[in-house]
Amino acid sequence: MGFFDRFKKKPEERHYDPTDIKVGDLEKGYLLDYEFETWTVKKMAEYDWGDNFFTREYIIESRGKEKYLTIEEDEGLKISLFDKIKYRKLGEDVVDYQKEHDKFPDKIVYNNITYFLDEESAGFYRDVDTDHWEEVMAFDFVNDDEDRYLSIEQWDENDFEASIGVRIKPSDISNILPVS
Repeated sequence: MGFFDRFKKKPEERHYDPTDIKVGDLEKGYLLDYEFETWTVKKMAEYDWGDNFFTREYIIESRGKEKYLTIEEDEGLKISLFDKIKYRKLGEDVVDYQKEHDKFPDKIVYNNITYFLDEESAGFYRDVDTDHWEEVMAFDFVNDDEDRYLSIEQWDENDFEASIGVRIKPSDISNILPVS
């Protein structure tokens, strides 16, 4: 069974070992601990990048804070945690460059960290509670150490969202509890 096939099962069928729940077993409503805080999975979404390549996204919340936890299997399990930022906070240089050239610069400096364009991907996005897919274009930037990320998503001609992320290990997430 593939990683994402487990989400297509009937709700009464367990897709995990209850004595060993892993980050890839997360579903809406689950609780998890990260950095000494308990977080609740508020929403699940998935990106389809084509060629049977998917990214799973979980919106997690704790004490009024919201983060985006992403999981993908591309040459091994890759887990990242993102915070949304306002697109315009990337600076006039980035926003104006995109408007003038219809693409992003190869390098963006944000909060004294230099990110380099790593990948441009066209795909589709959906909230797993619906069957409605939306087109999305993603521009992924990474720092030299490849442990920090800047992601820009384009939803429409002038609709951009940005987020800053870090790579985390599966062991950084603990005490995963399913909904009863």
